[in-house]
Amino acid sequence: MEMIQFLEADKEQLYGSITQAGTPEQVEGVIEKELDRLLLRYNEECKEERVRDTARYMLQTAKTMSPMISAAGETRVWERSTSGATGGETKWSKTAIISLAGGVLFLAGALLGLAVAAGSGLSFTSLLGSIPAAILGGALLFWSGRLSLRRHTESGGGAGKGGAAQVEIRVDPDKVWSCLRTTVLAMDKNLQEAAEVVHYEKNSLSASVGNGITPEEADLFAAILESAYSQKNDVPDDASALETISAVRYYLHRKQVETVDYGNGKREWFELLPGKQGMTLRPALTRDGALIRKGLAVSPQ
Repeated sequence: MEMIQFLEADKEQLYGSITQAGTPEQVEGVIEKELDRLLLRYNEECKEERVRDTARYMLQTAKTMSPMISAAGETRVWERSTSGATGGETKWSKTAIISLAGGVLFLAGALLGLAVAAGSGLSFTSLLGSIPAAILGGALLFWSGRLSLRRHTESGGGAGKGGAAQVEIRVDPDKVWSCLRTTVLAMDKNLQEAAEVVHYEKNSLSASVGNGITPEEADLFAAILESAYSQKNDVPDDASALETISAVRYYLHRKQVETVDYGNGKREWFELLPGKQGMTLRPALTRDGALIRKGLAVSPQ
């Protein structure tokens, strides 16, 4: 099950908590609690330890971004002059809001990328891919701040004219939800990729363990045994050949693979060549009674 499904299930309750919280500082606490709940539920469903570790890294990173997510709202600046007159209201421009949202998303992607890289042990080169996104995100946030400051200055806000400025930050639940949802979707994508990597590695390991040795190893040991058997058939007391055969048999036995000479196993386990006398040219390789690699033998017709 994906995290976005858990988040969608909490949508109504989360909206209410954000609305009641009111201030960005209080909303940060709401977001962090929700992220903790998401991690707890995800871990209950996920059976792969490595994927759970990746989820933990990403959730920790997302929690460090909760101040940016909770800042998604409307800022109002009220100016009160010393004579009691009240100035007009100044709002953030659309460009500033878009820059803020873009900065949050780029930084979220960069931090999540770094978290996944740390959890999966990727190389330093792969970490460099997150740097451009982090730089762009920071630049957008800086530009958003400059735009909002310029708007406020142009509207005559601040205490520059002897007045007192009052700042009111109104949290927008829709914007907070949108930022949080985008972050969780990005985490789900990375978790899915991590799960696919684990699944692939398990299948590869299972295929190797299932045969005791890989097909490439089977071919290699079969060739070594065929060469050693050829020497032994020519010179029965050849110490080098006997030592090689013994060493390979022991190694394969530890891999749960057995070597079977002609006459000690099934006839169909061998490729047969015509001859006057039965002779093993290459033993068959088996595991748990199942053939892995055919042997080669000489058999009277």
